[in-house]
Amino acid sequence: MAHIIKVLLAVSTLVLAGCASSLKGDVYSRGEARDVATVQYGTINEVRAVIIEGTQSGAGAVAGGAIGGIAGSGVSSGSRESRIGAILVGAVGALVGNKAEEALTKTQGLEMVVSLDAGRVISLVQEVSRVDEFAPGQRVKVIGTGKNTRVSPAAD
Repeated sequence: MAHIIKVLLAVSTLVLAGCASSLKGDVYSRGEARDVATVQYGTINEVRAVIIEGTQSGAGAVAGGAIGGIAGSGVSSGSRESRIGAILVGAVGALVGNKAEEALTKTQGLEMVVSLDAGRVISLVQEVSRVDEFAPGQRVKVIGTGKNTRVSPAAD
């Protein structure tokens, strides 16, 4: 039983990690390929490190509930107690799984205030690999499709 629970826990962790989508400026979804986007150039005024909260898609709750239900069913040799154990431990597993999903998908981001060459000042948050990826005074291009906007370093 313990071996099955360990395997289910490992598989659910991989599934949750695989479900996370990226909000980085250099990652495009399949749906964004071949979309026309507008490009504006500007200069970063301010940068602030932020945390982008994780997702709560329900996958963590389902995985945690399943693992908890399996673990709880082995609480007793009696069928009634096993069912009660499966329900109670499954509910706790669902709560833990939900929190685990949120923690696994939380990412580092930057809030950037950009003065566009056209005169407007905008602010946006973007996932980054490093908090020093962008800096005040840096020239950037702001690429937007109306639905998604990203910042990339401008060519020198």
